[in-house]
Amino acid sequence: MAAEYSKGRNLISATKLNYFHYFLKQLSGYSLHPRIKLPSSEPARIADLGTQTAIWPITLADDPTLSIQVDGFDLSPNFFPPAPWRPNNVELHVHDIYTPFNEGFLGKFHVVHLRLFLTLSSEKVSAILRNAMTLLKPGGYIQWTEHDKTNITPTAAYMGQSAEAAQAFIDLQKEPFPGYDPLWVNGIASAMTENGLQVAAEDRIRVRASMLPQMNELHLISLMDVQPGLSKAIDDFRDKYMEKLKEEYSNGVSTIDGFITVVGQKPSN
Repeated sequence: MAAEYSKGRNLISATKLNYFHYFLKQLSGYSLHPRIKLPSSEPARIADLGTQTAIWPITLADDPTLSIQVDGFDLSPNFFPPAPWRPNNVELHVHDIYTPFNEGFLGKFHVVHLRLFLTLSSEKVSAILRNAMTLLKPGGYIQWTEHDKTNITPTAAYMGQSAEAAQAFIDLQKEPFPGYDPLWVNGIASAMTENGLQVAAEDRIRVRASMLPQMNELHLISLMDVQPGLSKAIDDFRDKYMEKLKEEYSNGVSTIDGFITVVGQKPSN
């Protein structure tokens, strides 16, 4: 069920993915974490695992200050933009990131990027990291960003406003389907260490007030993106609270969410 939950629904899914990209870039101020040092002697090779719409590699590839080649990998090409619309320095590949990569990719990349997998067990985190590390050159980096749902709090622009639906949505995010554990994001850094990476950064960013309207919109799009029948908890929430949540949001109620980015570096020798 977790895998189906994260797949989404075509146009709505693509809109959500692209919106999240620009939201996170504005929130954090970067696409590549500033602790990541790219080589100056050669073009940097960067891999994006779970690339989906390829918005992250395309944005990075369009940066005129960077000399890079970006390869995006995803299980399905459904969200890939047409080849003629991609920058020349972006290549997209259909590949299951849990399976070994082709030999031609091994040890070739300076950076591997992962983002918004949303629903992973600790075993899958380690499996992804081990496979991602095979792509890295010595001294290369893994950057991983996730939605941190462990400390979401309601907020209101004005005193005395009802946040009943917003609180119900916070409760929903703790368990949108049976067996979901929002605490898994806290284990990314330790999983990197256990798999031989040196943690170079572990940043936690709270959504600032100026971006709460966009966070509200992303919450609503995310609720729309889950197919009926996939999660009873989400279906029940939409039936009982969806219209109330829209009303609260339009009146200046929101939730202060967090995001976490962890950067790990492969030893140079």
